Amino acid sequence: MKFTISFFILLFGSPVFAQEYTKISDPKACKEALEKQHREIKSIQADFLETAFSPLLSTPQKGSGKMYYKKENKIRWEKSKPESQIILINGKEVKLQENGKEVNSTSSKMIVKKIQQLMVQMMTGDFLNETDFKISYYENKLNYKLILTPKSDKMKRYIAEISLIFTKEELLLKELTMKQNDTDKLIYSFSNMQQNGAINDSKFTTF
Repeated sequence: MKFTISFFILLFGSPVFAQEYTKISDPKACKEALEKQHREIKSIQADFLETAFSPLLSTPQKGSGKMYYKKENKIRWEKSKPESQIILINGKEVKLQENGKEVNSTSSKMIVKKIQQLMVQMMTGDFLNETDFKISYYENKLNYKLILTPKSDKMKRYIAEISLIFTKEELLLKELTMKQNDTDKLIYSFSNMQQNGAINDSKFTTF
């Protein structure tokens, strides 16, 4: 299933490769600032660019789309290029559509449930409690960079590391990289991010 390969096995503008980061010796202030920011967020909408790297691909695969988030636990992840893929999360209800058709297989639903758990943690800031991930904090002049390493052996089988880059000025998520291993990774860069705007609930229930 293409969705499994492009979104889950690789999973979660321009990538920030050239900037050097140094480890924050005392990350308490950074963590508290991010926690405060997440508490104040009621909704987010943004455009994203996707770049997938894998030995299975002759060249990096490019994609794009839009994401929407609204408290509590409502997410719409809508990839429009190169193929249509939509995840709808509305509390505990999760739906998946590929190329205009809803996917209802049991295995697909299990994968989407796992994606849901990760996406909700990323959007709500729950990852900061370090229940599922060990976090290392880095910074440069413009950004914070958090490296999340899974704690459970089960999660380590499909995620080696998650990297999150936030702007220092606005504490907005600028880039998300998920690595399965040294060669398979997926990078999302975000733009046109809007916070606390009105989003109709139908975005999270209707394809």
